[in-house]
Amino acid sequence: MTSSNDTFITAKPQSKKLKKFISYYYFHQSDEADYQRSFIFYPHYKHALTVYKNSKTTIGKNSSVVNPSFGGKMSVLYSINKSENFKVNMNGPFQRVGIVFNPLGINHFINKPLQDIFPGFIGEFSYFGEEFNQNMKKVFLEEDFLEKIILLDEYFENKYVDFQEPVLKKAIQKLIQSNGAIKVSELSEELEIHRRTLLRLFNRHTLMSVAEYRKLVMFRQAFNYFNQNKEEINLTDVALYSMYYDQAHFIKNFKAITKETPASLLSKISHLGEEDTFWYFK
Repeated sequence: MTSSNDTFITAKPQSKKLKKFISYYYFHQSDEADYQRSFIFYPHYKHALTVYKNSKTTIGKNSSVVNPSFGGKMSVLYSINKSENFKVNMNGPFQRVGIVFNPLGINHFINKPLQDIFPGFIGEFSYFGEEFNQNMKKVFLEEDFLEKIILLDEYFENKYVDFQEPVLKKAIQKLIQSNGAIKVSELSEELEIHRRTLLRLFNRHTLMSVAEYRKLVMFRQAFNYFNQNKEEINLTDVALYSMYYDQAHFIKNFKAITKETPASLLSKISHLGEEDTFWYFK
């Protein structure tokens, strides 16, 4: 989706190696001096790195304001939105690029546990440093979208590290494959790992507990499934697909996260690009 004065384009990495770790890139911009738009995005088990050029971003508890700030200023933000809606208020012209990681994706480009380099939620992410900023300047200057993707691919291929936590990878795979239905005790038993050790791994590398991750998978699978099939299904279908006990359980969980019922919110969601970017424009 685009409005009359902004564009939003998604694209997957060209690199086969990176497709395991990076779900997609997005490119969002407007040249309009009087551009003003607000949108809400919702919790996801995929995390995103967002880079703004010529923008100043002020982050509050559950919202941010993006205003023009010329002179080549670069703002790099990482988002781990695990429990609440987050509103973004965009004012004036902007350019931004998003790197949306698959589960544990970013862990393959850092040589420390995520817990050691990022405090959580949404904030400045300086780990990649000036080398990343210089590469992003080239991405912003490049007009051809394929060339933008190649520049991003080259950077992340050069930053790849062999992240070795096989138990954690299996646990997350099973959570997603089960739509979050598998319980923590079942995971612990199946993977032959103590529950506390499993919790420690999740906190260290995802900044979430196992229970938080499980709840988030259930919510996001339902959220995406409805928005991808809204013309053909009803809320009962969504609840069953997403492994909720029943429709009442689905509605309660959904409202706890979004502050709205599925019936009132899901019909208002907009799908941007070709991937699973679903925002609510206010």
